[in-house]
Amino acid sequence: MSLAARLVLTVALTALFSVSLTSYLSHRAATDRVPRAFGVTMAPRGPGAGQPPTSEDRPAMVGAANASRQLLAELQRATLQAAGIALVIAVLAGGFVALRTTRPIARMADVTRRYGAGERDLRAPVIGRDEVAGLARVFNDTADRLQAEEDQRQRFTTDVAHELRTPLTVLKSELEAIQDGLMAADPATVAELLQQVDLLARLVQDLRLLTLAEAGELTLKRGPTDLAVVVGGAARAFGSRAQAAGVGLEVALPASDGGRVRADVDPDRLRQVINALLDNALRHAPPGSTVRVALAHGGGQAVIDVVDEGPGVPPEHLPHVFRRLYRTDDARHREAGGSGLGLAIVAAIVGLHGGRAEALARGAGACFRVTLPLTPQPHLE
Repeated sequence: MSLAARLVLTVALTALFSVSLTSYLSHRAATDRVPRAFGVTMAPRGPGAGQPPTSEDRPAMVGAANASRQLLAELQRATLQAAGIALVIAVLAGGFVALRTTRPIARMADVTRRYGAGERDLRAPVIGRDEVAGLARVFNDTADRLQAEEDQRQRFTTDVAHELRTPLTVLKSELEAIQDGLMAADPATVAELLQQVDLLARLVQDLRLLTLAEAGELTLKRGPTDLAVVVGGAARAFGSRAQAAGVGLEVALPASDGGRVRADVDPDRLRQVINALLDNALRHAPPGSTVRVALAHGGGQAVIDVVDEGPGVPPEHLPHVFRRLYRTDDARHREAGGSGLGLAIVAAIVGLHGGRAEALARGAGACFRVTLPLTPQPHLE
């Protein structure tokens, strides 16, 4: 039995039970009181009151009894008519309410069935502000999120295929040229081929690392770590590369204050974060410019900024730069190198540490900031 039929039947049975009970109580009261009322009205008057009726009183008593029976019969017919009318009204009202209630549910069921069959662009109509409308809004929001995730997966698959195709095409063309005798397998050619292989290996490794990090399956060896040591060591490791590129490298660390710049982090993963940010900055910093790395702390948080003086990131791209394989069309273009996964890995690793990574708007250049919670310090008595 459908939900609408059950609702109509429930309303009808409730109305029938209510009317029947009311009719029974009314008829019972009338059966007891109507004859008594007529008997009081038609009772014999005079000194013989309260005694058996005489022959003169019998016609009046018979008339009163007939009148009471007639009134009871009329009351019974009126009660039955009222019960029938109430039942009809209950069925009509119940049917109207049932249709109004079940029609949106039926539409939701149809939309859900068609969505499950593959119509991913389908959305449920939101009518009114009741619970069914709330359910439709929840369904639409869920469908929108799933669609966005599906679009992101498709873009990611397309981008990965493109990233893999480029070095594979170079490898294939140069190996075919060597095979056909058009190119000699000299050290320079082999070095170029190895460079393409290294690019492929780095891309595959970055994809694996990012997948583990986003799934929460990346193992972290966390412990109390002096952030100044990690940041300073990572910056010194990039000193020779910065010098070769003609770029200055400045590091600003807080003065020694009793080792309070400590966080519960994995030092190797944090070093990987700093390396990715410095690599990104040096690839876009023009010769003669300066890359600055700064560590600050306050309010229970540590803040690491990596700032370059390159082309910068347009404001409309700032919310998206930490997406996988995301590149802007001008400043952060593919020719600058890299796998396109470095910033996504940064965001994933920082997120696993309970922090956040963000790109900040600047007048010139780019600023990438990492915020991490500090290890609470014990209070000294």
